[in-house]
Amino acid sequence: MIPPARLGTKLSIVIAAWNGLSSLERCLRSLKADGKAPDTEVIAVTNFDATEMLARQFPYVQHVAASSYATVPVLRATGVFRSCGELVALAEDHCSFGDSWCSEVKKAHQLPYPVIGGPVENASGESALDWAVYFYDYGRFMLPSLAAVVEVLPGNNVSFKRSVLQQLEPSLRDGFFEAVIHEELGKLGHTLYLAPSAVVYHFKHYEVGQVVRHCHHLARGFAGKRVLNTALLKRVALVVGSLALPVVLPGRIVARTVRKRRHIKELLHSLPYLLILMTSWSFGEFCGYLAGEGDSTSKWK
Repeated sequence: MIPPARLGTKLSIVIAAWNGLSSLERCLRSLKADGKAPDTEVIAVTNFDATEMLARQFPYVQHVAASSYATVPVLRATGVFRSCGELVALAEDHCSFGDSWCSEVKKAHQLPYPVIGGPVENASGESALDWAVYFYDYGRFMLPSLAAVVEVLPGNNVSFKRSVLQQLEPSLRDGFFEAVIHEELGKLGHTLYLAPSAVVYHFKHYEVGQVVRHCHHLARGFAGKRVLNTALLKRVALVVGSLALPVVLPGRIVARTVRKRRHIKELLHSLPYLLILMTSWSFGEFCGYLAGEGDSTSKWK
């Protein structure tokens, strides 16, 4: 059960950590003094051993040691259930926080919107593959962005008023899956809002085989959950529609990047990798619609 907010705690920052000690350390250092603020709690949920490092360098951080088999959605949900702030923000250890991130999140939640996210900028631009992953995963959240109601928000830079999380509790018991949560929020009549000033910076390097497999399993897990309890006719339509995704998805990514007028050169250099990743994603969706999620959900770590 998600507990009520604790008096005096304005913001809970839940960091899902699965990329190792150096990533988590960099993430926490970027919070600077904000992480120690009296009205803020920081919860790091890890599927690796971080007890000694956190106790030595970040004693103010609440550490939740999950199983080494815990997936990213499980890490997120575990932190949510441990939190006690009026606001609960979800972040990930491969990201660093902008200088005014905490204050911008708190300020944004003075607005009536129950779910607020911010942009994700790329800080790992050393290779074309790194850029390809950024464009497909976070490119829609790249600056410049307007303050506006949106359809989706990034899973690594999103915050909730506690009352909304309490409404979502049944959907969180198996983990925090963005697609499931976005669908549930829509059913409840809630809108999502993007606050351009609450920025995080994505920093992670990839290997081709690893990320191709990751794309496939993420897509299959997404598609499998999407067709649970779905009518056969709609399922068939989704299977057929997925055949067009290798063309549609790269086209969308190119179009929205060109509209933002940034990183066009990086987009062109990364395009071969982007096509490979989108083909893997498309095949994953095809398999998920056709045969269900299989064990793909367990691979998200």
